[in-house]
Amino acid sequence: MMKKTLVAVAALAATAAFAQVTITGRAALGVSSYSATGTGSVAADVASRTRVDDYSSRLRFAVNEDLGGGTRAFAVYEFGLAYDTGTGNGQAFTANSSAAFNGSRESHLGIGNDTAELRLGRQNVYWTQGDLSEQGSNFIGKDAFADMYTRIATVRADNTILVNFNKNLGAFNGSQVYYSINNSNEAAPAGVPTAGVQTNNPTIVGAKLNWDQGAWHGMVDYHQRKGNPTAEAAAFGANTTSFDATSWKLGLGYRYAERSIIAVHYFDMLKEYLDSATNNAAPTAASVTGAGTGGWRQTGYGVTLSHHFGEGLLGYASYGFLNGVQSSTGRADLSDSATSSYTLGLRKELSKRTGIFAAYGQINNGANANFSPTGGSFVSATTPAGADPTFTLVGVMHNF
Repeated sequence: MMKKTLVAVAALAATAAFAQVTITGRAALGVSSYSATGTGSVAADVASRTRVDDYSSRLRFAVNEDLGGGTRAFAVYEFGLAYDTGTGNGQAFTANSSAAFNGSRESHLGIGNDTAELRLGRQNVYWTQGDLSEQGSNFIGKDAFADMYTRIATVRADNTILVNFNKNLGAFNGSQVYYSINNSNEAAPAGVPTAGVQTNNPTIVGAKLNWDQGAWHGMVDYHQRKGNPTAEAAAFGANTTSFDATSWKLGLGYRYAERSIIAVHYFDMLKEYLDSATNNAAPTAASVTGAGTGGWRQTGYGVTLSHHFGEGLLGYASYGFLNGVQSSTGRADLSDSATSSYTLGLRKELSKRTGIFAAYGQINNGANANFSPTGGSFVSATTPAGADPTFTLVGVMHNF
């Protein structure tokens, strides 16, 4: 009887229409050394330390169903994994939101066709550079350039409505528009905000224009956060002000050989506090990283290169420069606040799914700059102003 039941179930499964379910992911781990020295104070410097660290490992569940007529329904739920600590914490034992396991990465539901698709949920909105530049976490574990243009942007937004344009748009395949409602999910303020200042409904709006024509690839990316609380890491509490933050990045790349591209980049970041007293203050090093007040603007540029040497050996190089921080309201600019960075890396592909890699990166901060490769909670400690972070790493990456 049991055998007949199993045969009947198998026959039913063979004729029924089921959605396609796939499980994919990445395991990426390595050994690195990290330091941030040069402040002139042994107490302030972050001394060199060796770590075993994770490079954005993940587990991804995807569901896709053909609805007929070229329309499909789909869902994605992606978990961030941390092979180094087995927790949601990074190297400084601070929370890594990308490795909080439960849907911490891309998690959305959608419907669409080869022209456009509507997606709802937690989504990547400003992080990627498309074909212009391999992100370090996808290629060589880490690079300094990838964090330079995201200082005030929300790279992965909750509660997001996103329209993605697909291959029927030809050269503009991959372009997007999106809107995120109450992105930060905080509770209503316990205190009383400054009159006329909205602090309990932060939103995000943005658009990305991709252009791909032959050997050329271009991107224009716009992102604005509105009404965000000053103390972003906490509930509103007694916060009395909020800010708007606008980010632009532009890039143009040329594919000069198979799997080889050189690209130039420009980025512009503006943070404006809505409380006039705060907004009119001069920027400080703390205000640039979100811990202080004072409206500011910063622009920068960069060059990235990915080169295929053949036989599965690829090289990566990047150089980025952030100009000094300017006041957004005509007050005094922040002196000696420019930053430059570079990264060199190699990747050897052992199969279609597995590769080994090595990278070296350095960031040179002015006396009032404290830029660091923070993505993925990579740093061992908060970078003090004037320190120059440096990292060396070797690792293994397996995509499954």
